[in-house]
Amino acid sequence: MPAPDPAAAIKDDLATRWADDHPAWAVTLHVADDYRPVAGSPVLLVADDGGTTVHGGAWLVRKDMLRIVIRLTAFAAGRGEAREVLDAAVDDLVANRPAGIRIENVPPALETRDRETGAFLASITMPVIVRPL
Repeated sequence: MPAPDPAAAIKDDLATRWADDHPAWAVTLHVADDYRPVAGSPVLLVADDGGTTVHGGAWLVRKDMLRIVIRLTAFAAGRGEAREVLDAAVDDLVANRPAGIRIENVPPALETRDRETGAFLASITMPVIVRPL
């Protein structure tokens, strides 16, 4: 049984949900090296920062719940646009729980601007519980 990949599950779920409502928004597991922000075409990076098993034991390998940290970072041409994308992602994840993911906490967003690309970034790290399907 393959190990769960919650970042990929979140990425796929958001991409599907946003296809109609936000067709110019991109969701990815990796931001291209040559990324440059374009107004109206933000990018959301989904990353798995790792974690631990909730209940361990050899008999539970790959079947136990995991407590991991998911990082969401929105790259956009404007600060408001970056926040909008991040807020929409969190709202969708809380409402739809892709792959059985339960968000434990949604902290305030951190914001910055990347000097090299000029992109505004809004980012959060959220502890989540992942239940293997």
